[in-house]
Amino acid sequence: NIEPDVFSVRLQQGDRMLMCSDGLWEMVEDPIIWQTVLAYQDPQAACEQLIALANKAGGEDNITAIIVQA
Repeated sequence: NIEPDVFSVRLQQGDRMLMCSDGLWEMVEDPIIWQTVLAYQDPQAACEQLIALANKAGGEDNITAIIVQA
């Protein structure tokens, strides 16, 4: 049985929220994820870079990244 974590977050103008699978956060350290999200104005470009970084680090699992921007 799978029990997802569900919660609400109220975003402010300009905020970003990253939702990702363990294929990303197990392969890329948090500070690098943070820096990458902030380095790209385009959320899609940031996701593509995060996935590339996870693959470069070994890509041992499925990698999913979604950035929501307010």
